[in-house]
Amino acid sequence: MRTDLVTQGVNRLLDAIIAGEFAPGEALPNESNLAQYLEVSRPTMREVVRTLAERGVVQVVHGRGTFVCPQSEWIDVQTLIYAISQQLDKRQVGAYLTQLRRMLEVGSAGIAAEKITYAELAEVQETVDTYRQATDPEEVTRSDVAFHTKILEATGNPFIKAVILPLQDALSNSRLITNSYPDIRARALHHHETILQALYDHDPQAAKDAMRAHMTQTLEDINSHIPGSPTPVSPNED
Repeated sequence: MRTDLVTQGVNRLLDAIIAGEFAPGEALPNESNLAQYLEVSRPTMREVVRTLAERGVVQVVHGRGTFVCPQSEWIDVQTLIYAISQQLDKRQVGAYLTQLRRMLEVGSAGIAAEKITYAELAEVQETVDTYRQATDPEEVTRSDVAFHTKILEATGNPFIKAVILPLQDALSNSRLITNSYPDIRARALHHHETILQALYDHDPQAAKDAMRAHMTQTLEDINSHIPGSPTPVSPNED
């Protein structure tokens, strides 16, 4: 069985579900019709269904059929991000991701300030230096992501990467837009330098305050530079 055909089938069926072609609680077509709909063989179709069942998108009820699950029951983070990105505009997606980052990164900055080693400080410093020197938005974005990732890693919490890694692509897409503006890059660099100094000082409160200010500025930049609908996310939430 060709994996690329399974992937294509998964994406096609997922897109149909997201678009409302198959509603939550509704049974998918029987095997023959679903395979025909996906333009794949029955074995490939079964693998498509199995993949989406593992993600919580559909539920196979033996003897009855395969049913679409409500999005609230989906358990795969990347699938959820993909779906939400189709349903909301870029400003809304960026705002919600920034809200999530604020929840994770403000506290993490405080923990990192207490525990960060000299070697880890050098790595964070390097990302700041790269960010300062970079001009290409993609290079800027890579150093931006690396800066925040290094701080999360400096907490020493083994669950941090498991939480943040599935979000990296979506986070990078949002940052790539804002990092295209020189004035936003200048503000972000100032915040990065302030956060870095708090880490050097091993000052948890200063690190949290600096990261909080950075997230507030990030949300304001998203709302002012990315077109889209108004968001209910407050720039002053923690």
